[in-house]
Amino acid sequence: MELALGRADVTDALPLLRELDAGHLSDIRRQDLLRRVLGSAKITELNCRAARMLAIDACQLPVPFSEVWPFAEAGLLLQSLAVAQTSAARAHAEVAFKTADGPVHVRFITWREPGSVAGALSLGMTDITGQVTAEKDLVALRAQMAHADRLSTLGIMTATITHEVRQPVAAMMTAAQAALRWLARSPPDLDQVTQCLETVVAGATKVEETVARLRQMASNRAGARNLCAISTLIEDTAEFLRPELANRRATLTLDLAQDLPLVQADCVQIRQVITNLMINAAQAMADAQCWNRALRVRARHGDAFVVVEVDDSGPGVAEADRRRLFDGFYTTKSTGLGLGLKICRQIIEDHGGTLDHAPKAGAGALFRFSLPAL
Repeated sequence: MELALGRADVTDALPLLRELDAGHLSDIRRQDLLRRVLGSAKITELNCRAARMLAIDACQLPVPFSEVWPFAEAGLLLQSLAVAQTSAARAHAEVAFKTADGPVHVRFITWREPGSVAGALSLGMTDITGQVTAEKDLVALRAQMAHADRLSTLGIMTATITHEVRQPVAAMMTAAQAALRWLARSPPDLDQVTQCLETVVAGATKVEETVARLRQMASNRAGARNLCAISTLIEDTAEFLRPELANRRATLTLDLAQDLPLVQADCVQIRQVITNLMINAAQAMADAQCWNRALRVRARHGDAFVVVEVDDSGPGVAEADRRRLFDGFYTTKSTGLGLGLKICRQIIEDHGGTLDHAPKAGAGALFRFSLPAL
């Protein structure tokens, strides 16, 4: 048969399931019961397709679930076995079975046939290994595209990076030279030397923070999602982009509501989105040679979301381009790759929010994204 089917005997596991359902168990006792459930529940029959899927020969049956079911997913097995106590229910689970040929990702269903004894279960399985692998490959591809976009953004900000590093280094050099002069005096002015050394330490700290921020942005490692304050991310990004915006003669205004809730996010990725939107706005105004280059970033709390808007006074987005703004490899820039906005939208959607181009009454463009608030 094309269907992967089987049967299981969970008679010996039923008392253990009832004890687990009773609750008020210590962690050690619960772990012990879970191991005993996996060992006492057995697969007793498999048709040919199911046997090939799990790499089990008929002569090996019965096989305890502990040989194929990962202990880390024991909770899913409990749900699947619980239907043995009723004939009206079915249970579904997705699990990576342990087999002699390696992990096999399976969509697993259990049910009890009408009239069967309480411990007899029927099993159905669908191999979804190819689908799971394809999804993992897609996630990896998205991460690679986001990394490429970050590197492209860093290339655009070369002048900013140079300024961010050169300015504190120059201040450190000046302070060090001054300290040497104060030391050469007779007697040395140690108070002035101390102030100069404090300037050197402050400059070195700023350089270290700048380099760390750049390395983090350029890194291709998946970032952990932590509690983030959107206001802080916007302020840090604005400070980092200050020379780039000044070079394009863009005037930045921050309008950040007080007491914004925190969000659970990958701070590097959200900073990437803010950076991309702000640079796009500054570039658009500079390329159009606008006399008024006002850039405003707003943040507010709306319903269950934190909403961020990036608003500029540039030429805006042509009607013909609006429908394709977030398409891959579509760009209105002569040197653009057409990946930035698509990647930004994917990042925000992966965080449970939305990113869109919003209608605007006056001139310019308005992009708005939202993130679930905690």
